[in-house]
Amino acid sequence: MSLKALPAYLNERFPPVAYGILVALFFGSATLVATVIGEGSSIHWAGAAVVFLVFFHLRVFDEHKDYEGDVRAYPDRVLSRGDITLTDLKVLGALAIAAELGLSLWIGERALIAWAATLAFTLLMAKEFFIGKWLNRHLVVYAISHNPVVACLAVYSWACTDATWSNAFMAYVAMVSLGSLAFEVGRKFRLPSEEIEGVESYTSALGRGAAMGFLWTVLHLTAVALGILLLLMGDIVWIAALPVLPALFLVKPASPAKKVELGATLALFLSMLISGIVAVV
Repeated sequence: MSLKALPAYLNERFPPVAYGILVALFFGSATLVATVIGEGSSIHWAGAAVVFLVFFHLRVFDEHKDYEGDVRAYPDRVLSRGDITLTDLKVLGALAIAAELGLSLWIGERALIAWAATLAFTLLMAKEFFIGKWLNRHLVVYAISHNPVVACLAVYSWACTDATWSNAFMAYVAMVSLGSLAFEVGRKFRLPSEEIEGVESYTSALGRGAAMGFLWTVLHLTAVALGILLLLMGDIVWIAALPVLPALFLVKPASPAKKVELGATLALFLSMLISGIVAVV
């Protein structure tokens, strides 16, 4: 492995700063909400590193699954050029999983159990639940079937606190899962001129109108879940901000991919930020 190849690969496919911000918002909001709802008082912040590493090993799994198609569609990528190889990524993925195990052991028994369940689900994702050919023909089902990994990581975040389990925490799980689904759809949303041959998108699979309707539905459900969460935490002031989530997504049928992706990303980040702020104050 070239020493220069790894930073280039990470910047291209797993930018550490962007993922660091995502993990900070995700783990921070999840644990703060968990301690409020479950009356906890401590958080084991090493769990944030585990969540970060899980996202990385998911990227490694995806690179292996998508390699043949990506080489054709994106020949200029670092991996496609051979500057870094699948074997290199396999080693890095194994090291990430080993670190996740060690940190979870250190954090405690319930974190270890939650991590093991998360790992098991990611392994099923890597195998595409053994129905990959069928899933690849049904893009919406594909996204929904893979989305529970977000719920697994939310539960793992709870396991990194001393809070008792409360079913009310499921409102947070629903919010972040729906927000992540909107983000996933938003990043594969393109104009006809932006479509790439051999690369699936929701707009090519569903048609732009249906894809937009699906995205709007998921985004509004995210706002509803956030509203329920805020009510359960006893806050009504921030509920007035809920219309901001759909408002971030005021796009027209001719909006370019980057604008759609940005709206979905901001909606996810804002929902986590609001829930974390409410938990603190």
